[in-house]
Amino acid sequence: MTISQIRRRVNALMRKFAPELAIIRLRRLAQAVSNDWDPDQPPEPHDVIQRVAKAGFRLSTFMRLRRYLDDTIRQGDVPEPERIVLDLLPWVSGDRYRNFLRWDLPAPTR
Repeated sequence: MTISQIRRRVNALMRKFAPELAIIRLRRLAQAVSNDWDPDQPPEPHDVIQRVAKAGFRLSTFMRLRRYLDDTIRQGDVPEPERIVLDLLPWVSGDRYRNFLRWDLPAPTR
């Protein structure tokens, strides 16, 4: 098997599991946002949205995340990673993808 054949197979698998990979990548990012959150000096919601966009996500649900972050700042809480993912990817709330939000994920390799 040549390198190009392996690459084609990997790309096919990435397309096949694109929703799952998006959930896992976004959950890692949401966990990092939650870990970096300081309730006394919270970041601007726009900065969090920029962080998500720089990670390669182009979504039409950024306004939902903004509302959630505004409410979180107003209450003085720390945002929940699961809620961040659900606001950005509303189709995840179905039973099929629910377990991806509950698993412990390894740290990113970058």
